[in-house]
Amino acid sequence: MNFILHANFLQEATRLASDGELGNSDAIRLLQLPHSEVEIKEVLRRFANQLTREARAKLIREVFAPLPEHVDNQRFEPLFEKYPISGKTYTTASGTVVLNEIQYYNGQMLHFYGECNNVAHVAEELSGSRHKPVLLNYPNGRQTAIVQVWANKLTDTSLRPYNSMFIVIPAVPQDTPDHLAALSADRNGASSVLAMLHGRYDAIKGVYENTARLYFVRLFDSTQIAIDVGRERMGTDKRAGNTELRREGRLIDLSITDKYGRLMAQGRLILSEDPGAYLPAVAKAASTAGIAFNSMSAGTEYVFPIIARIGRAPCSSWQWRTDVLPRYQSLADDTVF
Repeated sequence: MNFILHANFLQEATRLASDGELGNSDAIRLLQLPHSEVEIKEVLRRFANQLTREARAKLIREVFAPLPEHVDNQRFEPLFEKYPISGKTYTTASGTVVLNEIQYYNGQMLHFYGECNNVAHVAEELSGSRHKPVLLNYPNGRQTAIVQVWANKLTDTSLRPYNSMFIVIPAVPQDTPDHLAALSADRNGASSVLAMLHGRYDAIKGVYENTARLYFVRLFDSTQIAIDVGRERMGTDKRAGNTELRREGRLIDLSITDKYGRLMAQGRLILSEDPGAYLPAVAKAASTAGIAFNSMSAGTEYVFPIIARIGRAPCSSWQWRTDVLPRYQSLADDTVF
């Protein structure tokens, strides 16, 4: 624990609280001053009744997950702050105390959407889970299963920095009629995106909820804390591994290795200069499948149901929520191996 004391910190907290409240902007002001963990905890104790929910969340986050060094980030305006840090904590089996909430503040996420020709193999992965994969039906009778690989370089999170890889299968309950568990595929190759666009939108609440559930098959995480929280609280089959994303301009190099350093995947992606260039192809695929592809209002909350299990254990479930819109683009066949 850091016992360094900075006289200006508590003095400034006292001055800011003199009007009866320590608000969000006050917390930002304080955290821009030199401070220690002890001093933050003292402010949380001394001014507990004057702190707003947002201010308390920022101070608590700083205690458990200080801003990492060498991260170009305005953390005080995080990616998605609808659910502030509550202050509740969880202790892992190894004794590490972490915040209940898992939030992301900075980093890069690449989600690769594609298809697997071996539908039986994908279905077998879901065997016993009471779910089945979302399929694509082509006009020539060919059928594929939608699959995804997520590669994440998370430079600032409530679990501190880590990187990760997910293998994901969009799925529906086993009793879903076959005609509702399959989408008509367009020949343009954009139909694998549709599993993330087919859902219910409540314009009054500003919430979109996805129909397909995302089944987390296998995950690599670079830190033990992230592995422990995922396995113990979320039921995900997380294992040790490393995901490297190196970006220079529009070029991104990807490398995924297991805990032994063996290469599992690699790729090179050149980002499109126009982030909207692929949207017409996605819209055409949606039209072929009979799915509405309409822009939603700014600030929409996107809710994606998640299911996972370790081995053949019963499935756990939770939700991944965000207000960040993806930037779609096509990939050449040799982009990722």
